[in-house]
Amino acid sequence: MPNQEQIAYWSGNEGEQWSVEGERYDRMLRAFGEDVLDALDPGAAERILDVGCGNGALTLAAAEQVRPQGTVMGIDIATPMLTRARGRANQGGVDNVSFTEADAQVHPFPPASFDGVMSRFGVMFFDDPVAAFTNLRGALRPGGRMVFACWQDLLVNDWLMIPAAAALEHIPMPDLTEAAGSGPFSMTDPDHVRDLLTRSGFVNIDIKAVVEPMWLGADTADTIAFLRRTDMAQSLMAEAEAEAVDHAWQAVSDVVAAHAGDGSVTFNGAAWIVTAHRS
Repeated sequence: MPNQEQIAYWSGNEGEQWSVEGERYDRMLRAFGEDVLDALDPGAAERILDVGCGNGALTLAAAEQVRPQGTVMGIDIATPMLTRARGRANQGGVDNVSFTEADAQVHPFPPASFDGVMSRFGVMFFDDPVAAFTNLRGALRPGGRMVFACWQDLLVNDWLMIPAAAALEHIPMPDLTEAAGSGPFSMTDPDHVRDLLTRSGFVNIDIKAVVEPMWLGADTADTIAFLRRTDMAQSLMAEAEAEAVDHAWQAVSDVVAAHAGDGSVTFNGAAWIVTAHRS
């Protein structure tokens, strides 16, 4: 069965952390979700699929746009986040959404069952991206469209690189080979993305660069406390000596403080908004 490592990862501590921190992550990524919805432009009565729906923020936003006849289905492998998504839908009385715990790479979607497919940073984790996108194309009706956000290169994502560069003045460089495999930065090359989609049978592919402000916290202390809780930061610091870790966090705190003001800490994030169609 494909994607077992990702399923275990997102159904474990990382998925739980994203669920607990759901409101924070939604605020961090909100502008990119709006970019996806603007490009998809879901209409009343349309059937929309949200891939890697997580805590359901984009799913619920799309559900509002397609009411009253339209429906939105969210699919994800992360049990904790799906639990939160269902709770949010129930609490809000949203009755035109459903959430499915399954792997979009292999899930047997009914053929041509959706007018649109969307994803906010949820399509970069497949073991076999061509198989996954081919499966998603089959779920689209002829003429249907897919829109997703994926990250641009690490080096142009200030929200990650500025704090990481400060920390790396004091701790060892981590292994970044993940970027070439399945992971959040596996689709940073637009030519690679276009090739994957072309091989999957999509046509009329458009890739647009966007840069958006990302809210990381209310102030320096709040942001540092959040960063300390993340799996990424914990992995980054894991191999370093205690004194080096202390110096690294002080350096990160200094650069975070430089981006704090007016009740928020904000860094820029850079992504691709990708649109593709089924012929």
